[in-house]
Amino acid sequence: MTPGVFLALTATVAVAALTPGPAVTAIVARAIADGVRPAMAISAGVLTGDVLFLLLAAAGMAAAARTLGGAFEVVKLLGTAYLAWQGVVLWRRVPPPLEADGGPQSRFWPNYGAGLLLMFGHVQAMLFYAALLPGFVDLAAITGRDLGLIALMLVVVIGGVNSGYALLAARARRVFASDRARRRMQRAAGSLMFVAAAVVATR
Repeated sequence: MTPGVFLALTATVAVAALTPGPAVTAIVARAIADGVRPAMAISAGVLTGDVLFLLLAAAGMAAAARTLGGAFEVVKLLGTAYLAWQGVVLWRRVPPPLEADGGPQSRFWPNYGAGLLLMFGHVQAMLFYAALLPGFVDLAAITGRDLGLIALMLVVVIGGVNSGYALLAARARRVFASDRARRRMQRAAGSLMFVAAAVVATR
């Protein structure tokens, strides 16, 4: 893989990452409700899903996503239900103090799992890599070094974009210090979770 091809692939991934989708929506919602750390945990789950999809696409497993459509549909429904439930929780929950850890909603593993589940329910992400890679690299001749370099690029680019969204959303959260304003922000975050659920369900 030449430097020019790698840069073109990086630019394509960056454009896709900057386009808000269900993952970005969930990250922003969690950052608004509970701060940067839980949002970054969701981002870590999303990144894990991206790298797994890259590896599956490189291994020629994209056809499995089409063949096992029913199984992926079940996972998509689980992801949709989880995001919708998080929207309900955010609408009903009393906002925690800004300096508090936010309780169970702020723990790493549940949020990481939510990001991973979201990606597993987003089969289009696997098909994106399956369609994208052959346009830039010869999958029959791709080396482990090239694959590792692409995976690292995904982590840096997608992780960087997601971090930027999370930081901006968390900063907006701190602007609204009153209880009433924070309640409204939290309900806005809940609404974003509903939007993410709807996007996953309808794609």
